[in-house]
Amino acid sequence: MRRLCVAIVLGVGLLHGQQSQGGLIQFGKVSIRYYKLDYSQFKGEIREVETRGIRGFPVRVESPEQYFTLTCARLKATLGPDTQRRPAVRTAEAIGQVEFVYNRPQPLSKLNGTAQRVLYDDQKRTVTLEGDVSLDGEDEFYFIRWRDNERIVVYLEEELQRVEATAKMRDGAPIGVMTIEPKKQ
Repeated sequence: MRRLCVAIVLGVGLLHGQQSQGGLIQFGKVSIRYYKLDYSQFKGEIREVETRGIRGFPVRVESPEQYFTLTCARLKATLGPDTQRRPAVRTAEAIGQVEFVYNRPQPLSKLNGTAQRVLYDDQKRTVTLEGDVSLDGEDEFYFIRWRDNERIVVYLEEELQRVEATAKMRDGAPIGVMTIEPKKQ
């Protein structure tokens, strides 16, 4: 009887351990790794999900065809076909210790940002970073850095990369900074 109880306790512990490792949502080439799935619902071709991570195991979104990777504490996302009928992230709201990496062909081929909240909108082709925002950009000629900003909107897929920054305020004065450094050729 004692061995049976030990076996049951070990079995429950193993099952609980497997659940705590999180899961994976695969939607075409889009993958979302998470610790806990709070909500998932299909509405025709659209899938809505809400996930959470924990310290050491954040939510991680990878969308290679949209050129981005994102990690965060919590995620609300809408997945569905894009204009070319490929599975894609349509919208995403990432909250808590967000890191956003955008890596695509020119212009501004690389963007790395951190914020407390990031909104991604595929239809508008924008990424909005909010709350203690830092953003680094790079193209073949320059390094560009934005620091001490409250909000930054990046317009993706445009001929020229456009970035709008709203600076943090200190004593009524803006303190946001943008620096541009040429690369050494």
